[in-house]
Amino acid sequence: MAKSQRPSADEEAWTWSRRAVFRESYCDDWEDLRLFLRARFGPGPPEPEDLAQQAFVKLGERPADQEHESPRAFVFRVAINLARDALRRQKMAYRLVSASAPALEPDAAPDAERTVIAKQELDVLNRVVEGLPPRHRRFLADNRVAGLSFAEIARQNGVSEALVRKTVGEAVAACQRAVAGGPIDFRGLSRERNRRA
Repeated sequence: MAKSQRPSADEEAWTWSRRAVFRESYCDDWEDLRLFLRARFGPGPPEPEDLAQQAFVKLGERPADQEHESPRAFVFRVAINLARDALRRQKMAYRLVSASAPALEPDAAPDAERTVIAKQELDVLNRVVEGLPPRHRRFLADNRVAGLSFAEIARQNGVSEALVRKTVGEAVAACQRAVAGGPIDFRGLSRERNRRA
C-alpha cells in the first residue's frame, strides 16, 4: 500500500471506500455485476441493482489495509451470497405463510346441507340485487363482477370516486345484512338525484 494512502494518527481508520481502487472497481464493475445478477437471479426481488449496491457497500466498509486479490471477485461473491440469502428468506416466509394459512381448496363434493344453504343465500342475494336502485346495482356489478376499481367506475359514469365508494359500500352492506338473516331492507341507501342540464 502506498504511504500516501495510509491514515495518519489523527485520522479515523480508512476503509476501502476511500481508496482509488474502490472507485475504479465501482465504475468498472457495477454495471457488469448488475447484469450478471439479473441474468442469474432474474429481475427481482431481490433487485439486482440493490444487491450490487449492497456488495459494494460491504467492500467499502472493509479496512483499507486489508488487501483483496480482486475487488471484482469479492463484490461478485458477496452479491451472489446476498441474493441467495434473500431468496432463502423469501422461501421461508412463503412456507410460513402457506403453513399458517387455512386451506382454501373447495370441498370435493359439498354435502347436501351446504348445497341447500348456498342456494338459499344465492336466492337472497339475487332478490337483494334486483331490488337495489339502478346506480347501486350498476356500481356493485362493475366493481364486484367486472373487477373495475372505484376510480374507473367514477370516470366511466362522470361521478366522484367518493360517491362510487359510498354506493358500493351501501349495496354490499344491504347484501350482507340479508345473507346474515336480516330483512331485505333498502332504507338508508342514498338516492339518485336527477341532474338538470
